[in-house]
Amino acid sequence: MMTLSDMLNEMKQAFEDAGIDGALFESKALLTGLLGFTTVDVATKRDLELTSDQIDQARAAIYQRVKGKPVYRILGWREFYGLKFHLSEATLEPRPDTEILVDVVLPYVAQFAQDEGACKIIDLGTGTGAIALSLLHNCARATALGVDQAEDALMTARQNAKNLGLESRFQTITSNWFSKVSDKYHIVVSNPPYITKSELADLSVEVADHDPMLALDGGEDGLDAYRILAADIPNALLPGGITGVEIGWRQAEAVTDIFAEQGFSLIAQHKDLAGRDRVLLFEMK
Repeated sequence: MMTLSDMLNEMKQAFEDAGIDGALFESKALLTGLLGFTTVDVATKRDLELTSDQIDQARAAIYQRVKGKPVYRILGWREFYGLKFHLSEATLEPRPDTEILVDVVLPYVAQFAQDEGACKIIDLGTGTGAIALSLLHNCARATALGVDQAEDALMTARQNAKNLGLESRFQTITSNWFSKVSDKYHIVVSNPPYITKSELADLSVEVADHDPMLALDGGEDGLDAYRILAADIPNALLPGGITGVEIGWRQAEAVTDIFAEQGFSLIAQHKDLAGRDRVLLFEMK
């Protein structure tokens, strides 16, 4: 017989032995996400006997995690901005720091919707659709276009939109940034690839082996995508429109300079959960 408490302890010990930080948190996340238990169950139903299928499923997850597969890749989904987003091999795993971009942009979405009766958003490199769909979920008069080079990523984004009941306000297009985009928008958002070539070699196995390289590789200095965005966004912004981008924590000055060269003014700069620069907001001068 194996109880829920036994399995929690087995997971935690295996993760600690493998040198995984947050072993207890990850064990609880896997047990609740895989087996359908709540966090209250894990705390109060310690003597609950697991079925053989549950034991096999949990031990398969232990094996995958110890080999370097991230918890949320094992689960196949991750919560972002209070919503559930399914993942695929072609999508970046949305992370808590990116929620700051949604926080910063959302008041502008609401203001455009109030002043003009609608707000048109474009999300470049949309991946799971997490940024755009979180904004739509919180503003009923907003619509969004999700842009990505990877059709597999867009399939995942469309499924997430359907699951969230937002498919009627969310469209997608397969495009290399703005190459196939012709409309204009009130708000441009993007979490582009910004890792430098030299930093790619030092990524953890959880990131390097499981997040798509297309969403990570920012070129020699990590700024390639920002140069493209800054040059093309002016043609895609409606009057008074704004642009919000996530950045690497040492890139605030460089990205600001790149956008300034294209006629943008920095109107807001926000830090992440660790107190490092993470989100920049621009408008045209």
